[in-house]
Amino acid sequence: MPHCKLPPEAHTTVEKAGAVSPSFKRLPLVIVASMALMGQAWAATQQDPTWLSLEELMTIEVSSAAKRPQRLADASTAIYAIGREEIRRSGATNVPELLRTVPGVQVSRIDASRYAVSIRGFSNRYSGKLLVLQDGRSLYNPLFAGTYWEAQDVLLEDVERIEVIRGSGSTLWGANAVNGVINIITRHAKDTQGTYVEAKAGNLEKGVAIRHGGALGDDGHFRAYAKLDRHDPMDNADGSAAHDEWSQKRAGFQAEVAPNAQDTFTVQGDVYDGKADQKVLTVSDRTLQSAKLPDTAKLLGGNLLFRWKREKGDEESWQLQAYLDHANVKDSVQNQKVDTIDVEWQQRLKLTASQDLTWGVGVRRIDESLVGGFTISTTPEQSTNMLYSGFIQDEIQLKEDVLLTLGTKVERNDNTGVEVQPSARLQWRATPTDNFWGAISRAVQTPTVATTSAHANVGTQPTPMGPLLLNVRGNPNIESETMLSREIGYRGQFGPNVNLDVTAFYNTYDNIVSREFGQPEIGRYATLPVNFANLMYGKTYGAEFAGNWQVTPTWRLHGSYSWLKMSLKARPGSMGVVGFGAEGASPQNMVQLHSLHNLSHNLELDAALYYTDSLYFKDKNPQVGVDSHTRFDLRLGWRPTPDLEISLTGRNLLQKRHQEYEADDIMGTETPRSLLAQIRWKY
Repeated sequence: MPHCKLPPEAHTTVEKAGAVSPSFKRLPLVIVASMALMGQAWAATQQDPTWLSLEELMTIEVSSAAKRPQRLADASTAIYAIGREEIRRSGATNVPELLRTVPGVQVSRIDASRYAVSIRGFSNRYSGKLLVLQDGRSLYNPLFAGTYWEAQDVLLEDVERIEVIRGSGSTLWGANAVNGVINIITRHAKDTQGTYVEAKAGNLEKGVAIRHGGALGDDGHFRAYAKLDRHDPMDNADGSAAHDEWSQKRAGFQAEVAPNAQDTFTVQGDVYDGKADQKVLTVSDRTLQSAKLPDTAKLLGGNLLFRWKREKGDEESWQLQAYLDHANVKDSVQNQKVDTIDVEWQQRLKLTASQDLTWGVGVRRIDESLVGGFTISTTPEQSTNMLYSGFIQDEIQLKEDVLLTLGTKVERNDNTGVEVQPSARLQWRATPTDNFWGAISRAVQTPTVATTSAHANVGTQPTPMGPLLLNVRGNPNIESETMLSREIGYRGQFGPNVNLDVTAFYNTYDNIVSREFGQPEIGRYATLPVNFANLMYGKTYGAEFAGNWQVTPTWRLHGSYSWLKMSLKARPGSMGVVGFGAEGASPQNMVQLHSLHNLSHNLELDAALYYTDSLYFKDKNPQVGVDSHTRFDLRLGWRPTPDLEISLTGRNLLQKRHQEYEADDIMGTETPRSLLAQIRWKY
């Protein structure tokens, strides 16, 4: 057959990572200098009592790294925790915007409701190598492998912290936690008593939320909330309004009862109803012409979770958790539903004074359906998949200052059978404030309905014989993608005012999903199949630096720099087109700097500067690309009382608008300059 090239609708361009963008060298240092001068000019007289010192930050409790509580400083992984104070002062109104503040996390806004969030490469609309959880409930969509951020929302006031693991977390959390884990942990009901009201209004978004908490007898507490949000359209490149308005109604509750000192019972749930305007790729079954047409997606869902936790002092604890989750996304080309039932039991045992064992088992049932049409469909339309899993992790104190952690997770799924995901970690506490660690681990990303049984007509391919209908097809024999990760890291405190976190990594990937041409077929239409296969491999490597500097008791700076290189290669006979997440989709360089300052008279002045390198390297492929950009945000907050806060936040203040995302099948809109006023009141 003649040589064929995929048109923009059918593939994702693969480009090599290049040198540092020239605009990176022209980073507006005047803004950084102004942030420093601003801090020196506004010397405050009192320190905010809710502001943790840097030493206290290193001792905050995290649980995602070991599935048990431990100090952040003791975690032998690249982990970052966004605490309540950082959440409040970020000015963010959703989780993806909060994740911008995390070192090494790439957040690309697609439009008013959708985001591409990724860690250490392979960024795309769903970012299937990143596992997102909320209170241990998976938010990973098994139909298309990733997270529908437009369907995920949470009242940020109820979030205790967000823990982000950069690197593999598959030994504890299972498949698809390949490049990272994001765990959203909400507050206990007893910590959210009374009534809380918030309202926001700006040129892009508006919303209101209310929450009330109370007692359940002598041993329990509850809270319930409701929130309404609306985001106005963003901008097209010419300044006109894009078709991407988003709105959502959401409500939920949590109830906790502790009848004795050992047991805690928790029940919580949420329901939501949302709409998201978008442009959907549609192919006519009469003319075979493709077009991106205005459409509105409906997002419906709900969840219910039960947890029984028993603490037997330092010697033993166990937890039983079960949840139900329903998600429905419907637009003009598809109606997809996912129903999940998950049950997990885990136990922690202190075997000896120098050995801790954590283990657990779980079972998950996923009922999936996708009813489509000519543009997209699945065969069969409905399917049920079972997942059985077990994990074990052993922490052994070899010496007083050396800790060895060994573990593995074994899973059995209906697509690829048994998957084993082991890891080994070694930690050396050189001094009470200097911690070195290294790790090697294996992780897998399992196939989904999209890669095994979906059919998508994405347009036509001109040939000398006439146009051929391009039909992207799932492959029932597709295998899991695998990753072998090597990491080293350092976390240290330099006196009371400076800390530093450094990580370097080298990851190798095999069985990467690619898109391959088949032989033309003659039927109702002359068709050119584009099949999924495991015909690519590659590597990523890089480093991440993050630090905090307490300049004065009332002024803190924290910043980070992330560097990433990707190299993906094709096996003999492959077209060399990666299925999801091209090389150029992830920036080589990312920089951020944050200034948090407590002024006099209960005022707060916070600034954030972000630099993101170019995507898809536009100079090499002028058809698809996003230029590098620098973003500057500024927030002024006033807290006349501890229970009342009024703030004004300006975002993207350096430019009228900028683009953050573009792919061959999705045209990202541009993020305009915006102002947002917020008020929060507790009583």
